[in-house]
Amino acid sequence: MDRPFGVTLLASFFFIQSVINVVILFGFYAGGAPLYATLYYVVTSVAGFAIAYGLWRGYRWGRIGMMVLSGWEILIGFLELFITLDIEPASPVEALTKIFVYAIVIYFLTRPEISDYFRR
Repeated sequence: MDRPFGVTLLASFFFIQSVINVVILFGFYAGGAPLYATLYYVVTSVAGFAIAYGLWRGYRWGRIGMMVLSGWEILIGFLELFITLDIEPASPVEALTKIFVYAIVIYFLTRPEISDYFRR
């Protein structure tokens, strides 16, 4: 079964996002950022590379990992609406955008034709 275009797009997006997180991580490390912020970017970078690989190859754990990460980001988005997080300061518009985008990702990954791709 050929990889659906949306899965290719999602895997590519997460690979690029992970590269950007690594660049941010080096900036944080060089700038003497707090440990929790640095650890956040280490974890998100490693998870992003792993999930991108899992999605690209069609592994079930990549789909599940993407759904878990999306749920986590939705939770962070809701928290950002009400309190300011030092890890990722965001405006309410950015928080709502994050919630909306990751909800679409979860919806996309639960579609029958996408689920079938990850069953191989």
